[in-house]
Formats: sequence, C-alpha cells, structure tokens
Amino acid sequence: MENTRYVLGGAVWINLANTVNKRGVDLLDDCEKAEQWLLANELLVSAKDGDGLQSIIAELRSLRELCLEILADLEQGEIAPKRTLQLQYVVETVQVRLSLSQAEDKLELNCRGITMTDEVRYKVVHSIIHTLEHVSRERIRSCEHEECILHFIDTSKSGKRRWCSMETCGNRQKAAEFYARKKLQK
Repeated sequence: MENTRYVLGGAVWINLANTVNKRGVDLLDDCEKAEQWLLANELLVSAKDGDGLQSIIAELRSLRELCLEILADLEQGEIAPKRTLQLQYVVETVQVRLSLSQAEDKLELNCRGITMTDEVRYKVVHSIIHTLEHVSRERIRSCEHEECILHFIDTSKSGKRRWCSMETCGNRQKAAEFYARKKLQK
C-alpha cells in the first residue's frame, strides 16, 4: 500500500474508512503503517510515545466504524438519525482549545485538541462535517471496480469519476474490458 492510497478518498474521514480493504487487511493493525497514515493525513506530526499511538489507533478504529456507517447511509440516500446522534456524542466528548493567531493583518481562530487523541478526533469529525456541508452527496462515491470497496470524493469537472484511482482500479477495469472484448471476437 503506497502513501497515495492513504489520501485517496479526498477527505480525512473517507481516508479513514479506506484503511481496511475487501480482503479484510486492516492498515491500523500495523503501528508503522498507521503512523504513516496519520502523517499523510496531517493528523500527527510524529508519534514518539508508543502508548499514545496505541490510544490514537483505538480511537481511529471507533471513528472508522462511524465513518463506514455514514458512507453506507449516504449510499442509501440520507444519514440515519442514529448516526447523527453518534456524531453528536463524539462532538460533545472531544476536548478542544481555541487560540488566536495573526498573520499579515489577518486574524485566524485555531482549534486544537487538548490531547493528541482529541486532536485526531477533532480533525476526523471536522472533516465529516465539512464534507457533508460543502460536497454534494452524489459526489461521495464508492469505487466501481468489483474487487474494490474504497470510497472517494469525485472532484472531476464532469462528475463522472468511476474509480478510486485510475492507476489501479481504472486500469484494471479497462484491461479486463479489453480482454473480454478480444475473447468475444475470437
């Protein structure tokens, strides 16, 4: 699994949902890969404390379940009220600290988790809410390749993206279609 796979979904929460594949291989089972995923998604600067990383991974597993349930709800058309309550619970339990910074005549309000786990929880929840507020639900899709269960945000101009990655699933699908046509011609 390459680092590009870590950010394939286009939003942190979708990337988190993509940490498990169709074969059941869980990226979060490997601490080194989990740390690489956290770094690629800008959720962590470094994980020097192994115990801290373990608690972050445990929280990611819980959040991933919520992300997968939200994606399943979106495929059904709307987010279930139960999911909204689950999300509300996470929002209420994450502890954040606000700070103000100034750069070139601009003020910026910064929100940071009090602990590293809170920081990760905040950023995942913020990603969910931001995506649902700003992205058309029809643009949040699952890959059309039959061997793939990954999700992504379709950012194409036409809105007709079909695969999580053209380099992997798109090429495999097009090659399979090509060989199927060749076989029919014989």
